[in-house]
Amino acid sequence: MIKNYLKTAIRNLSRYKGNAVINIAGLMVGFAAFLLIFLLVQYEKSFDSFHRNRSAIYRVVRIGKNPVNPEYRTGVPFPVTNTLRTDFPQLTKTAAIWADGDVQVNIKAPDGTVLKKFKEPDGVFFAEPQFFQMFDFSLAEGNIRQAINEPYTVLLTKESAIKYFGDWRNVTGKTINMDKVDLKITGILNDPPSNTDFQLKAVVSYATLKNYVDMHNWNRISDDNYCFIQLNTKISREQFDKRLAGFTETYIAPNNPGYRLSLQPLNEMHYDGRYGNFSGRTFSKDLVLALELIGLFLLIIACVNFINITTAQSVTRSREVGVRKVLGGKRTQIVFQFLGETGIITLLSLIGAVIIVLVCIPLLNNLLDIHLSASMLTRAKFIGFMLCVFLSVTFLSGFYPALVLSGFKPGNVLKGSLVTRHQKGISLRRGLVVLQFVIAQALIIGTLVVSSQMNYFRNADLGFRKSAVLNASFPDDSLGLARADFLRNELLNVPGIEAVSFSSAPPSGSGGWYTDLRTLTNYSKEPDMVVAMKPADTNYFNIYRFQLVAGRRYFPSDTIREFVVNEAVVRGLGISDPADAIGKMVNVNGKISPIVGVVKDFHTNSLRDPINAVVMTTIRSEYGLANVKIDMKKATPVIAAMERIWNKDFPDYFFEYNFLDQSIANYYKQENQLSQLYKIFSIIAIFISCLGLYGLISFIAVQRKKEIGIRKVLGAAVRDIVIMLSRELTVLIVAAFLIASPVAWYFMHQWLQQYTYRISIGAGFFVATVLCALCVAWVTVGYTAIRAATANPVKSLRTE
Repeated sequence: MIKNYLKTAIRNLSRYKGNAVINIAGLMVGFAAFLLIFLLVQYEKSFDSFHRNRSAIYRVVRIGKNPVNPEYRTGVPFPVTNTLRTDFPQLTKTAAIWADGDVQVNIKAPDGTVLKKFKEPDGVFFAEPQFFQMFDFSLAEGNIRQAINEPYTVLLTKESAIKYFGDWRNVTGKTINMDKVDLKITGILNDPPSNTDFQLKAVVSYATLKNYVDMHNWNRISDDNYCFIQLNTKISREQFDKRLAGFTETYIAPNNPGYRLSLQPLNEMHYDGRYGNFSGRTFSKDLVLALELIGLFLLIIACVNFINITTAQSVTRSREVGVRKVLGGKRTQIVFQFLGETGIITLLSLIGAVIIVLVCIPLLNNLLDIHLSASMLTRAKFIGFMLCVFLSVTFLSGFYPALVLSGFKPGNVLKGSLVTRHQKGISLRRGLVVLQFVIAQALIIGTLVVSSQMNYFRNADLGFRKSAVLNASFPDDSLGLARADFLRNELLNVPGIEAVSFSSAPPSGSGGWYTDLRTLTNYSKEPDMVVAMKPADTNYFNIYRFQLVAGRRYFPSDTIREFVVNEAVVRGLGISDPADAIGKMVNVNGKISPIVGVVKDFHTNSLRDPINAVVMTTIRSEYGLANVKIDMKKATPVIAAMERIWNKDFPDYFFEYNFLDQSIANYYKQENQLSQLYKIFSIIAIFISCLGLYGLISFIAVQRKKEIGIRKVLGAAVRDIVIMLSRELTVLIVAAFLIASPVAWYFMHQWLQQYTYRISIGAGFFVATVLCALCVAWVTVGYTAIRAATANPVKSLRTE
C-alpha cells in the first residue's frame, strides 16, 4: 500500500511539474529562512552557557539613584571585590577582572631589541586567580590555580601565542612586553569559544594591576573593572541584594551617594544592553523573540502558499479523485495519498533548504560578525528539531488540501458538474492570502523604519566635523610627549595633511574620562554634575570645527589654565545665557579655573544616548592621540608616510590608525546588520506571498472560467476582465495593509524608544509599503489574469 502511495505521488508530481516546482520553491525558501533564524537564535542563546556554575554567578553592577533616568553601569570601585570577599565569607567565590584596551605588545630579543610588535585593541585582561575557579576556561599548559598568583605573570591563549611566537608549545616561561612592562608567561589557555562575552587573548595577574592602581580608593571607578560573585545554595539573589544595600551604605555612600550596587545574573549579561559587556555586543531578548516570530511567520506563509497552490489544483485533480472513489477508494486512503505527496514535497524542500543553509552560513557570519558552524546541522538537537518541523509542516500544509480533494462527490465530478463548498473554500484562501500580506507588509514597514533610522544616524549633525579626519595614537610617555612638537612639524610637511592636533581622545568615542564639576560654593559630597573631560590642544577646535556660542578658545598651555565647556554644562549650572558663564570659576578634576568659552553641544557617544556635559582644557601629559585632517584624494600616500614617521620616531610602537567617521559608524554596526537582515526577510516574505497570490488567482480563474467565457461572448473587453480579476486581490492587499499598519507602527515605535535621537514614523512609510505591495501583486497576477481573459471562450463553454 505504502509503495503504491509513493509511486502514485511521484507520478503526480511529475505530471504537474509547474505546481510542484512552485510548491517546492516556496517551502524551500521558507524552510531555509526559518532554519537560519533557528541557528542564529540558538547561537545567541548559548553565550556563556558552558560554565557549569553559570546559574549561581552574578555580576555586581552600579545603578544610579536618579528615579527619573537611572544610570546603569558595569564597573565598581577597585576595593569592592576584596571587601566583599572579607565581609561575606559565605560567598562561594568572588573574583575581579579588568579589561585593558589598545595594548602595545612587543616581543624582544635577549639583548632587549624589539623583534615583533603588535597592537591589541581588546582581549587583554587583568584577572584574579579566582576568576578561573569560577569560569570554565581551561589551560592547555600550566597550572590554573597558580598561573596568575604572582605579579608580572600572564596567560596567553593558543591563538595569541601562535601570533606572537609562531607556535604555542614551549612558550611557557618566556617573556613578553606589554605597554613597556615585562611579563612572564606562566601558561597557555585554550582558545575561548566564540559564544562567550569574555574573548580572552591574554590574561595578566590582577596583582600586577595593584602596582598601578590604588586598590583602596573608593572613588576610583573604571567601567571595565568587573566584580563577579558566586552565591551558594543557602542564599538567594534577593537576599544578597538586601545585604548589598547595607554594604552600599557602609562603603559606597560616604564617598558617592549617587548610586547603589546590585546583582545581575550571568545568564542575562549577553542580553542586557543597559549595561553592556566586554565584547561590546548585546543581543536583547526582545530581539531574540522578534527573530523567532519572524522565522515562524515566514514558515507559516510558506505553508499558506502551499495550501493555496495545492487547492488551486482541485478542479484538475477532481476526476482522479472521482475515479478512485468509484473504484472503491476510501476517503482516508485518498487523504493519506495527498498527505504522502505533501510529505515528498516537504522532504525535497527541506533537503534543498539545508543546502541553502550550508551556502548561506558563511554569508550570515560575515554579515552579522558571528561564528555559526555547519557542524551545528549535525547535532542531535538540530536533527530532532528538523524532524519535528518536517512532520508539522507536512501535516499543517497537507491536511486541508487533502481534506478538500478527498471530499469531492464522484457522481458530480464524473458528470462534469463539480460542486464544492466554493464560497467557504475561497474565503479561507482569501484569508490565508491576507495573512501572508499582513506579515509581508509589516516586515516592509519595519525595514523602512530601521533603514531610515540608520540613514538618520549617518547624516545627523553631531556638532563637529567627522569626515576626512584620521586618528592615530602615539606613546604618551615622557619620550612621546617630548617629541610631540617635532612630530607635528613632520606631519605637516607631508603632502595631503592639512592640520594636526594632539588630544587624549576624539570628540566622540573612547578616551578621556569622567570627573566631578563643582562650583566654588559647593562643599557637599554631591558634585554639581559629572562631566566628560576632553584634554586637547588649541588646534582641536580648527580640525573639528566646534561652534563657539560665547567667549573664546583657551590659550595654548601645558597644564590646566582655562576651560571651554559645552552648552550642557551651562544648563547644568543653571545659567540661561551662555555669555553669562564666561569668567565663572569652577572646580573640575580638582583644578579651579575660569570658563572662557562655550561651544554648541556635540555628541560624545552614540545617538542612543543624551548629550553629555563636556569640559575641554589643556593637559599636555594626557595627549596620546594625533588628530590629522587630510585630503582624502591623497589618503593612501598620507597613511604610508605616517607609518614611516612612526617607525622612525617610535620604533617600538605599533602604528595603528582609524578614520573618525568609520569609528562613529561602528556605534551602529548591529543596527546596520539587522537592517540588512530585515531587508532579506522582507524580500523572502514578498516572494513567498507572491507565490500565494499566484495560487489564489489561478484558483479564481479556474472557478470563474465559464463566467469569463460568457462575459467575452457578451462583448467584455480583455481590460475589463483583467480589472475584474485583479480588483478582488487589490481589496485583499489593502485589507492586509489596514491590519499590518497599526501592528507595525506599535512595534517600531517601541523599538525607536531606545534612542534618544530618533526619527518619527510618518505616513510616507505606510504609503510606500502599500504601493510596493500593490505593484508586486499586480505584476504577479497580471500574467494569469491576462491569460484567463484572452482564452478562447468556446473551450470554456462547450462542455455545457
